[in-house]
Amino acid sequence: MTRNCTGRDFVVGDLHGHRSLFEAELERVRFAPARDRVFSVGDLIDRGPESLATLSLLDEPWFFAVLGNHELMLLNYLGCYNSRVHSRRSFSMGSGRWVNEAIARHGRALEHAAERLVALPLAIHVEDDTPFNVMHGDLRPIGGRQQDLMTKPTLSTHLADEATCSRRNLGEALESDLLQLRFLRHRVQVSSRPVGELPVTYVGHSPVRHITVHNSLVYIDQGVCAGLSTKHTGSRPPTLLEHRQFSYWLQGVAMATRGPVSCAA
Repeated sequence: MTRNCTGRDFVVGDLHGHRSLFEAELERVRFAPARDRVFSVGDLIDRGPESLATLSLLDEPWFFAVLGNHELMLLNYLGCYNSRVHSRRSFSMGSGRWVNEAIARHGRALEHAAERLVALPLAIHVEDDTPFNVMHGDLRPIGGRQQDLMTKPTLSTHLADEATCSRRNLGEALESDLLQLRFLRHRVQVSSRPVGELPVTYVGHSPVRHITVHNSLVYIDQGVCAGLSTKHTGSRPPTLLEHRQFSYWLQGVAMATRGPVSCAA
């Protein structure tokens, strides 16, 4: 995807049916839809009260998403995709309980959303001074397989199940000593190898207490929930990062901990 020459690029963690909390975060950062863009790591649906409304973000010209495993569960349930790992029955009885009411009351809207989901990529590459990638899972090994995801059709390959569910790199990160740092209002855990072969690559899927960085992968699913008792908002908003700010900060961290390292592959 081409560079944004007029505004800012944001990345957002798993939304899980919480559009209102997401929109509150956009208001907080004074998001300008005519100039700014948002890239989603997927898992737009389930668990929260606004799954169908959150899916309608795909119609916004400033919103770009990759497929998450929860989108694959929905497509599998609707017969648009034959998953090797997801069960149709367990989806409608678990986190996808909203889907039957949506079929009955908002069938056309759901059909339209499914058409948009089928066309979503497994990964997005964005050009910038510090280019970045967006994925849902942290598919390993680093290098060729991730780059393949940029060019292969999403649902015509069975990479989808594996690519959206992988947590291999995070497991490696959590085995290392993580340095606790602060980026603006966020706490960030940084491994001794924060930057690897890829450009900065934002991923979701794996809930982490703090943003976690290892081997160029930045984990931004910190959970999202309405109605939590917290001092400020009564809820836990999705993680929203402005890419250029964060990537420059990460370059400084990499240089301070290991000497000069480029964040761009």
